[in-house]
Amino acid sequence: MAQAFSATAFSLLVGLSAQPAMAADTPDAQVLKKLEALEKEMDALKAQLRANTTAIANAPQKTGSGPEVSFGGQYRINSYSVDNDVSGEGSQNASRARIRQNVDIKFDEQFKTHLQMELGHTTDNIDTTNNSTRGNNLAVRHAVMDYTTKSGINLQAGIVPLGDYFGDTLFSSDWNYNPVALSAIAPVGVGKLRAFASSLKKKSETNTNTNDLAHYQLDYVLPLAGKNQINLGGSFVRAGDPAAIQRNHSNLGLGGQVEVGRGLMVNAFILASRTDKDLLATGVGNGSGTAVKLELAGGAGPGKFGLLATHASGKSDGTGFLPTQALAKTNGYWGYTGILTIQGPTDTGFDGDSVNISNNGYGLSTVQAKYAFPITQDLSGYVAAGWFGNTKTPTGRSSDVGTDYLLMGNYRFNKFLALDFGAAVAKLKDGVSGYSKGVIGGATFNQGEGVNRNKSALFTRLQAEF
Repeated sequence: MAQAFSATAFSLLVGLSAQPAMAADTPDAQVLKKLEALEKEMDALKAQLRANTTAIANAPQKTGSGPEVSFGGQYRINSYSVDNDVSGEGSQNASRARIRQNVDIKFDEQFKTHLQMELGHTTDNIDTTNNSTRGNNLAVRHAVMDYTTKSGINLQAGIVPLGDYFGDTLFSSDWNYNPVALSAIAPVGVGKLRAFASSLKKKSETNTNTNDLAHYQLDYVLPLAGKNQINLGGSFVRAGDPAAIQRNHSNLGLGGQVEVGRGLMVNAFILASRTDKDLLATGVGNGSGTAVKLELAGGAGPGKFGLLATHASGKSDGTGFLPTQALAKTNGYWGYTGILTIQGPTDTGFDGDSVNISNNGYGLSTVQAKYAFPITQDLSGYVAAGWFGNTKTPTGRSSDVGTDYLLMGNYRFNKFLALDFGAAVAKLKDGVSGYSKGVIGGATFNQGEGVNRNKSALFTRLQAEF
């Protein structure tokens, strides 16, 4: 139709142009002006049509009514040279590759799935058919069915990553706390209630008196004005003791964060624990204790700072306060430093001296500080230091755990790829009881009585995260 109109207009223009010049006020001159105006309008419409056609061609195209699929993940290489200061032992020197690949499928607004495959730390790969010596088998880290009801209740089932609401001190999804679980988060009043039941270890399906490990959790988060909130939480664990009889462990806590002005935040909690004595195999008494945390965080100059103080009560037989993760031999990113506590770039082949908040029931007090700051548009820095002590060790061992210092940089190539690099130094006393020692059957120490070490590490982490 537009072509027919243009042809008609062109014919009229040709016919009129063959006529003698007309006065501006004649009827023919008025017709010519109208035709010129129409032609300008046609040109504008054609330009708009071309722009719309280009925009449609460049827009993402739907391929049908199928689900939306995305592929996130992490590709990283950790490299390090570490002097553990162990007599007769050389330095650790290695580069470890690790791959985590996600497959996320969104079927509709209510239902989605999440799968994360992980290639474990790999230091060599000449013979891809012989991976048992390297421990780099491909495994499923997460496998979650996620459904949200129309009333707003979120349900997750499968191999579910689960983290605590107390700053990674009880259990941490980032530190592989990924049990087979059923989890629900529901709006209750103005807050949210979380409940889950999970199985971390299952030795026998027909006999419960084995080394099974099951974890049940209940949390309630109540938001207040601004960024303020409080949270309540309770853990109940059934675990098999050394005699393969089910025993109990529990944690109960109150925490929260408060904005105190000028961008400063205070984070705090108080936690309690109780552990059946037969799990700890001490023969003395049940384990029990409390832990507290007080943290101040905010801006200072061009960067951000944090000041952290923690205390967990302990006993010389390891029956003091215990976090849930001490039974599962896992840990969390609860501190600021790089050896006695761990950051992402130092969480690799030399993390065995990292301690949980209780030093495995022997008790622990810490004072830590950190400062993160920009250097250039793409480069940033991080410094941290911490003192760890007040441990109730058996007679003959130091009550100190050690001091820890960390200097680290981060260079960002783009929004996906970054390089971390740095150095960590720690003075380790003989009161260190690393997280991997665990407590079922009784905790132990990382080094012999009276043995002190000076541990140092140089490290890098090249990581693509998307």
